[in-house]
Amino acid sequence: MGASRAYRFLEGEAVADALARIARGRLDHALDELRGKTDSSPEDAVHEARKDMKKLRAVLRLARDELGDDVYRRENECFREAARKLSGVRDADVMLGTLSGLDGSFRELRRALKQHRRGADRADASAEVIAVLEEAHGRVDEWPLERDDFEALEGGLRRIYRRGRRAWRAVEEEPTTEHLHEWRKREKDLWYHLTLLRETWPPLLKTAADEAHELSDRLGDDHDLAVLLEWAHQQADDDALHGLDEAVENRRAGLQAEALDMGRRVYAERPRPFVARLRGYWEAWRPAQSEQRPVTTSSAAGS
Repeated sequence: MGASRAYRFLEGEAVADALARIARGRLDHALDELRGKTDSSPEDAVHEARKDMKKLRAVLRLARDELGDDVYRRENECFREAARKLSGVRDADVMLGTLSGLDGSFRELRRALKQHRRGADRADASAEVIAVLEEAHGRVDEWPLERDDFEALEGGLRRIYRRGRRAWRAVEEEPTTEHLHEWRKREKDLWYHLTLLRETWPPLLKTAADEAHELSDRLGDDHDLAVLLEWAHQQADDDALHGLDEAVENRRAGLQAEALDMGRRVYAERPRPFVARLRGYWEAWRPAQSEQRPVTTSSAAGS
C-alpha cells in the first residue's frame, strides 16, 4: 500500500516527511483525476484537480520559510499556471451553476454560456497539465525540508493569518470586488492550514476548519457571481442581461453580510496569540519533540 494521501499531519510523522507526503498526495490525486482514473465526470475531474493546486499552494505558503524564496516561487508559479490552464474549462461550468442559483430564467445568457463551454478544450488542457504535474512530482524529493518542529510551520501560519486578518478589515472598510477576492484567497489558505493541523486537537480544530470552510464558501460564491456578471457584460447583449444586475447585487449583498459576520469570529484573535495557541496544541500533541527542542525567546513568541 502506498503512502497516505491524507491532507493533514499524522501522529509520529516528521514534519519534513509529512510536507513531502502531503504534496505528493495532492499531485497524485490531481493526476488520477486528469487521467480519468476516478469516477469523476470530466467537469468534476477538472474541478478536483484545481482544488489540488490550491491545496498545494497552501502547503507551500505554510512551509515557505523552510523552502526558501527560490523554491517557493518556482513551485508556486508552477501550480498557479497549472490551475490557470484548467480555468477556461472550469469557469464556464461554474458560471452556469452560479446562474442557476439566481432568481430568474436568463435563458439567453444560459445559451451563451453553454456555447462558451463547448468552445473550451478539456483534453488539450488536461494533457498539458498532466505533463507539468508529473515533472513537479519528481521535484518534491529535492525540496529543502529539514526542521522537525513547529518552527518549520510557524512563519507561514503567522503570515497567512495576519494577511487574512488585514484582508478582512479591508472588506469591512470597503467591500470592493478586489478586496473580497483578496480576502477569499487568504481565508482559503487559513482553512487549508487549519485542516493540515487538525489532528493536534481534533475536536477544536475540526470545528475551526469547518467554520473557515463555511466562510470560504460564502466568499467563493460571491466571487463566482462577480465573475459571472463581468463575463456577461462583456459577452452578452442587453436582452440577455435583463434583470441580471439586480439579481446578482441582491445575492452578493446577502453573502457579504454573512461572510463579514463569520469573519469577525474567525479573525477575532490577533496573530501573536493565534499562533501561540496553535503552537501549544502542537507541543501537547508531540511532547517528545517539544522536549528535545531548546527553548529560546524567538521560538516562544509569535507575532
